[in-house]
Amino acid sequence: MKPTPGDIFAVYTPRLNGYTAVQVTAVKIDEKSEQAAVLTLDWVGPTLPDAAAVASMVPATFNFFFWKEHLEHLWVSLEIPRGFTLVGNKPPLVDKETKSYGGWPSGDSLYRQREWEEIPKEKRDVFKALADTRDKQVVLKLGERELTRSTQRLHTEELQAAPSLSAFDVLPILTFVGCDAPVPGLFDFVRNRPFVYEADLTNHGERVVDLRGSRLSRLRLDLTGVHELYLNHGLNELSASGTLSPELKIHAEADGNWLTLSMKQLVTDWSGLTNLDSLHLNPAKDVDVSAIVRRFPKLTEIRIWGAPGYLRNTAELAALPSLQVLTLNEMFGIGADEFPGPERFPNLGRLWMTSIPADLAASVKKAYKAATRDGLDLSVRQPRKAEWLAENLDNPFRIWDGAENITPAQAKKAATLYRQARSAALAAASEHKGSQAQLVSALTPIVTAYVQGFNKLDTKGTFIYTEEREHIYVALMGICDAVDERLKSVGGPSAEPVDRDAVTSVMDSIRDF
Repeated sequence: MKPTPGDIFAVYTPRLNGYTAVQVTAVKIDEKSEQAAVLTLDWVGPTLPDAAAVASMVPATFNFFFWKEHLEHLWVSLEIPRGFTLVGNKPPLVDKETKSYGGWPSGDSLYRQREWEEIPKEKRDVFKALADTRDKQVVLKLGERELTRSTQRLHTEELQAAPSLSAFDVLPILTFVGCDAPVPGLFDFVRNRPFVYEADLTNHGERVVDLRGSRLSRLRLDLTGVHELYLNHGLNELSASGTLSPELKIHAEADGNWLTLSMKQLVTDWSGLTNLDSLHLNPAKDVDVSAIVRRFPKLTEIRIWGAPGYLRNTAELAALPSLQVLTLNEMFGIGADEFPGPERFPNLGRLWMTSIPADLAASVKKAYKAATRDGLDLSVRQPRKAEWLAENLDNPFRIWDGAENITPAQAKKAATLYRQARSAALAAASEHKGSQAQLVSALTPIVTAYVQGFNKLDTKGTFIYTEEREHIYVALMGICDAVDERLKSVGGPSAEPVDRDAVTSVMDSIRDF
């Protein structure tokens, strides 16, 4: 089924414990794609709407945080996702064409708007005024650092330099706190800042972390040494770093029913979050699906990015009938005959698989083709043969091989540049017996050749953008990891690691991308 302009669809939004609605305002079909313009409506109800409710629906407007009054009006895939129910049709409520793109709105923006409106209006008014004017008045001096009234982000240096965290009360639109050292009262401070919706807190040294009452939406937290963690209501994403203790207990709203947990490797011997909604693993190496199913039986979303990685007991995915989104990237060891068929996933709305075994790719495309006509968003790309995996295990640019915007020659050259730089850097580390400055001096021509190689590649036809730039940087940091290991092997465990800031500075001074 494909929509027509004017169609109104309702979808259940768990966070609001009710249904929300959208309207298709336009349809665009050409040789390259089929799209629908979808508008979020200002309606929430406990059941599907009747004709009277449909007739009264109007566009929703949003103004939370830095948004000015605006509509959520997006070009999306023409295919109607599973879970959306046609409830009526009336003339499109807006006729202006949108220039925004995304996925079918499922009520998240309505929830965020309601959360915003719970903050006292006088504080919201101050936030809006400062967000519009970008007041540059200096209100706090910490040594040579000057903070203006419009400061939105605080980091370790400012937090440690302040005589008291109450000094930051003069920053009324603070939205982010990042700290990688112990600071007394840090978690109390985050709890009492009404607009801080994101925090990155590592090396804090606390055994009990309590964030109840805060308004965090995204949290990256070092869980090393933490035995008790209390999360705030409304938290969407928890990125767990450090070492998770078996004694750790995580307390969350509805035991994680609306939470996304991100980890590098799957660790399950801790307690809490038995109702976890979404699990992201990156970079995964060896993942046992049966461990996921036992620990998080109510998952609706799983995303696993390998480095590359291996997925074991894949057939166990069938034990997750509520699964709506499954993404696998660079995951291997999966037999085509063990991957569950579409009949085992009645609620699956998206299945994206990139850089997977070739036989699995072929099998999934065939088995799930019919489900795409029922709203499944299916993408199976970059099938890999065993020979490819053997050749590319040590190649951080393997994801470039088969990418739409990158030629095979560019992907091959990137791998060569990496291998040449890594070999030369390890040789320099083996010969290093002087200071860190001397090591950086020895690495500078190696990094220069590496970066200039990518400069040259990009001049032949620009293809290095934000994502590719990150790949190049991460690969260079991987070379630094290898250098650190080599330094330890020749100088002992106490050998000083390479100065990564200096290496990054060399890269930044040369790169044209």
